[in-house]
Amino acid sequence: MRRFAAVTSVALTLAMAGACSDADDDTSAPGSLPTLKVLGILTVSAPSVGFPDQAAAMKAAVAAVNDAGGVAGHRLELEVCNDAANPNTSATCATDAVTDGAIAALGGLSVGGSGAVPVLEQAGIPLLSHPINPLEFTSKHSWPIPGGTPVSFSGAAIGLVKTYDCKKVAALTQSLPSSVASADFAEQGLKSLGMSLSAKLAVATTNADYGPAAAQIASSGSDCVVLALPPGEAGKAIVALKAGAPNVKIGLAAASLTQALIDQIGKAADGVLLSDSFEPVNSTSAGMTAFRDALKKYQPEATPTSAGVVAWSEVAVLKAAIESISGKIDGPAVQAALGKLSSVKTGVGPDLNMTTPLGISGFDRILNTNVVTYTVVNGAYGPAATPFSVLSALKESK
Repeated sequence: MRRFAAVTSVALTLAMAGACSDADDDTSAPGSLPTLKVLGILTVSAPSVGFPDQAAAMKAAVAAVNDAGGVAGHRLELEVCNDAANPNTSATCATDAVTDGAIAALGGLSVGGSGAVPVLEQAGIPLLSHPINPLEFTSKHSWPIPGGTPVSFSGAAIGLVKTYDCKKVAALTQSLPSSVASADFAEQGLKSLGMSLSAKLAVATTNADYGPAAAQIASSGSDCVVLALPPGEAGKAIVALKAGAPNVKIGLAAASLTQALIDQIGKAADGVLLSDSFEPVNSTSAGMTAFRDALKKYQPEATPTSAGVVAWSEVAVLKAAIESISGKIDGPAVQAALGKLSSVKTGVGPDLNMTTPLGISGFDRILNTNVVTYTVVNGAYGPAATPFSVLSALKESK
């Protein structure tokens, strides 16, 4: 019987190598092996947001696994369902997964993603998630691959202190409960260092000018600030801070500062600290090189992003779970197997332990408390610092 506590060399295996209509991208070309169906549910495109890079990474990862011989005598058959950031569409995607006999769902960034969770839960199908919705943090059928908001923002605050020796750290958010909660987690991280936020500013979602906020942060005497803002707004705030408070160091979640946004705001991005669960996408490690090579081979039009790295890692974890099953491979079997994986090597960050959810209120399912920080240097992601865990910091909020 295969051991559930498998330590997998998924990165090396990979290196060898709206609608649910994206299966036509040939991630499961006909072959002699039987297939295992997997459904990707994410916002590929919507009127105001989209993550095609994440869908491309899912497809590239599955194609690499299949070209390397598949997994446990099977090929993976992936379909990507665009939920268009709509909970109802997300639920329809999940219903399709149940109807098609999918063994798992791969979740991407989606503000409507919670619509899928109850459907998958009822059918016993696990969701390997990129969590941003409440149910993705609480359902026992959700398996968050990165740590999400609590880890990103507590990590950003701690990372600023570690990197820049900050004495007074402020937070700048939007006036939304989820954004304000991000600032609260930044403060939780600081508390683990015997510090607290020096200022907490919230701007309206209709705000177009971050100049006044930059002036307030400067006048507060803060030498660092954590931004809890969506990507477009984060870019505006960084530019304003560099103009109005040039000596204040900035930290934020990596997903909010893509390479495309760095290119857009130019020199203003230099020195910004990013908090991630994985290495920067330009890392020269073997695992990240494998990710980029697979993306170039199977999805040549796609751009490597931190969100894409999460999708790549989801496939790595799913592969490890399937390999550990000794009997019938179906949704319930994969669900059970995931909870017994103690050390999964994705190749793009610290090993993942899926056995012990953190269990903090409202974020019960957080599994990955690893933080990797890196800064922007000359318009590109710089080398990563030594990873650390925010486990002890977050336990204080339980």
